[in-house]
Amino acid sequence: MHQTGMIIRIVSEFCYVKNDTDHQIYACKAKGLFRHQEIKPVVGDYVQFEIQNDKQGIIYQIEPRKNKLYRPRIANVDQVVIITAMAEPTFNSYLLNKYLAFIEYKNLKPVIVFTKKDLLKTDELYQKYFNWYPKLGYEVYFISNKKDDKKIWQQFEQLFQNKISVLTGQTGSGKSSTLNTLLQAEIIKTQEISKALGRGKHTTTTSALYELLNGMVADTPGFSTFDLRDYEKGELARSYHFFNQYANECKFRTCLHLHEPHCKIKALVQANIIPQFFYNDYVRIMQEQ
Repeated sequence: MHQTGMIIRIVSEFCYVKNDTDHQIYACKAKGLFRHQEIKPVVGDYVQFEIQNDKQGIIYQIEPRKNKLYRPRIANVDQVVIITAMAEPTFNSYLLNKYLAFIEYKNLKPVIVFTKKDLLKTDELYQKYFNWYPKLGYEVYFISNKKDDKKIWQQFEQLFQNKISVLTGQTGSGKSSTLNTLLQAEIIKTQEISKALGRGKHTTTTSALYELLNGMVADTPGFSTFDLRDYEKGELARSYHFFNQYANECKFRTCLHLHEPHCKIKALVQANIIPQFFYNDYVRIMQEQ
């Protein structure tokens, strides 16, 4: 019997597919023709499969993807939710801004979630870093997994309705704890931060999709870095939406916002409309290219 569904988890050679019809989950193997075509199923793929028995099936077609991420390996993403700790581990603006460059370059919607707000000891850091992101036009949430604020969590939950969302971010930032709170269950093993290391250990071992408000949310294997060296400098210069907004006001159409004269972005930095720390991180990203 031919069915349609979505891959919600991949373990070894098995793709776990949620059936669109009966909403049951089937352990499926992909047909050998995919290997010959060098096509690998990924979490988030919409597929056509044939049921073999009440628990297993064979995938014979992968539907066209609207997008695909390679790290984490997931397809058909609507938004990427970046979980970032305000403290423990120490806030890393460079890593967050690198995520934003990558996500916006991919034409995906980024959402920033700052966690552990209860551990932020002074308002100085808030004003220096965190307060800037809403001003730059990003959708931002401030939450704590250990202090119950129902109103904020209810607003945050609506973000996931009818969307495929990816949770990602710095190791130890609370990705798994946040997902546990959203789903009201300890579906993912969590652990306390190791103060000696100053960063959390990886607690997620496989990418998987979980149901939330008629949408699907993915917790991905923890990682701290990814590579932007495959992208051209000119592409990265237009990755941030607010850079792209003003890019036509630069004197040179190919302006990289580095050493070029009459650069609108540098003028906005000098006017404190774009924060200096954000621009410094951008320069560092470009120097790595």
